[in-house]
Amino acid sequence: MLNNKEITEDMIFQCFAAAKQCENRGETAASFIDVEEYEAQVMYPEFARWATKAGHPKLATLFRKVAGEEKLHSVWLRALYDDIGVPVHGEDTQRAIDALQTIRENCDALIEIDPQAVIEKALTVALRVEEREYGDIYPRFRDQAEAANDSETSAVYQRVIDSERQHAEWFHTALTDFRQAAAA
Repeated sequence: MLNNKEITEDMIFQCFAAAKQCENRGETAASFIDVEEYEAQVMYPEFARWATKAGHPKLATLFRKVAGEEKLHSVWLRALYDDIGVPVHGEDTQRAIDALQTIRENCDALIEIDPQAVIEKALTVALRVEEREYGDIYPRFRDQAEAANDSETSAVYQRVIDSERQHAEWFHTALTDFRQAAAA
């Protein structure tokens, strides 16, 4: 358990790995699949658990919905890369999983003390993650596929970019509504 009981937004954000572009498009795809699977199986389910524990079932449902779509992203790309198989967790993703385990106990304690702050931080981090993916990371992956004249893979990345943008919009709305309700 961490000595400092305060969990910051940046601390949570740093726990979540980002996919990495590699020179080899197959390695880029494996990184993408690894991170999307991580978001589907670890990050968003954990945020849903926090929301449930803090008494926000609608937010828990939103986090679970996005988790399901993140899984779908990896399925879309995996269909194009039969030779990838099940990618091993990358070093950053494993670091994120380990860090999440470390902060889980603290977050549970903080939810008991200040559930609104923990949920606001989770929503803010979710928004930042989705913005990073649709605004920076995945457009580079799409462009890499386009440069290799791989229109099919490029189209999948574009679908993911559009989906991640939609997730960001959902989290932005949820965060705005959450803050307005807290201020009322």
